[in-house]
Amino acid sequence: MSATDTTRTRVRTNRSAQMVLGSFLAGVPALWWGYGTDIDTANVLRAGRSFFDGDYQLSRPPGNFPYEIAAYVLDSVGGAPLLVLSSMVAAAVALLLLAGLVRREGHDPLPVLAVVALSPWWWVASTSTGDYLVAVALVLGGAHARLVGRSFIAGVCFGLAIGIRASTVGLVGAWILAELWQNRSQLPMLLRVGGVTVVVGALCFVPAWLSADQSFAFVTTETQVTSLTTLVGRWGVKNLAFWGPFTLLVLVAWFFQWLPSLRSAWADSLLTRFSLIGLVWVELVYLRFPWKPLHLLPALVFVALLVGRSERRFAYAVAGGLALNAVVALTVAAPDVPHRATTGDLDVQLRRGVLITDIECRLEDGALGEWPPIGSDEAYDRSVGIFDCQTQ
Repeated sequence: MSATDTTRTRVRTNRSAQMVLGSFLAGVPALWWGYGTDIDTANVLRAGRSFFDGDYQLSRPPGNFPYEIAAYVLDSVGGAPLLVLSSMVAAAVALLLLAGLVRREGHDPLPVLAVVALSPWWWVASTSTGDYLVAVALVLGGAHARLVGRSFIAGVCFGLAIGIRASTVGLVGAWILAELWQNRSQLPMLLRVGGVTVVVGALCFVPAWLSADQSFAFVTTETQVTSLTTLVGRWGVKNLAFWGPFTLLVLVAWFFQWLPSLRSAWADSLLTRFSLIGLVWVELVYLRFPWKPLHLLPALVFVALLVGRSERRFAYAVAGGLALNAVVALTVAAPDVPHRATTGDLDVQLRRGVLITDIECRLEDGALGEWPPIGSDEAYDRSVGIFDCQTQ
């Protein structure tokens, strides 16, 4: 590598580090704004305490035992600030791992990081109680471990990611398939990685299995099956809320320009294969369970990997669209029942953006006083209330 190449690489690394640091510092004010806006906050803390009380009750099917325990311990030690800080650290680690993966393929990570870090939903997740970014960081950590030949560590990371967020199994599968497509000789090693993943992941669900009287009742979902039309409608409306209209238009333009190079990109790039398979998985799962916008965070990472490594100008346009969504949002429909819609009415209007709404809801919640005792009905009502405020 020439001196010029070395200097260019150092500059790119410094810019990426500055982006990660800026994203982290942007979340610092939220350390004084409570637990964040996730609806599962009260249930996660209750589940963690129930384990130490000797009567474990999972927070939601099928459970996320490692996170429930960690969240309760962190809350016991440092309250909401420490718990939010842990989410901020998970977000920073995820960005650093993402930058490392992109850099290994010879690309500048800055456009990729810009797409992810400028999404208001990334900020919401990184400053709230929630397992979303922990799971993402573990998947990216497992991918990095595979690339440096640490297959056992990769399996542990993948298994913990699944134990923390069960739907992550599709992201792990996407990475394994992406690797296998390129080199079939890796099959024995990938089978060993898969074996470790299965063992670690299964162990994470043992407490949930025991709490269900040693049955698999814990894997049932509370989400009712509705008509395909309703699911598609909710999926579309919530994707619009997550990405914003400008971002979606830019992505459509990028896709048609990039499409002719799809075949070569698929053949040449492990990250392209990983991103495409993973993106399809995330959106299909979200089509079946179109509820929280934060469930689309892995899709944000995959889109960033695809756009950010192929066309810099499109990547920054996408990042700009996401940043715009932070301050102003477009709604196109009003549901008959929030979060449980079976139909809706056309309701096109511009509203406060994701970030502005989220901060206002945190401040309103803080005005209610101290957080109620863990396990109380009041704590659950606070979680539901701030979530409803944020998603209205």
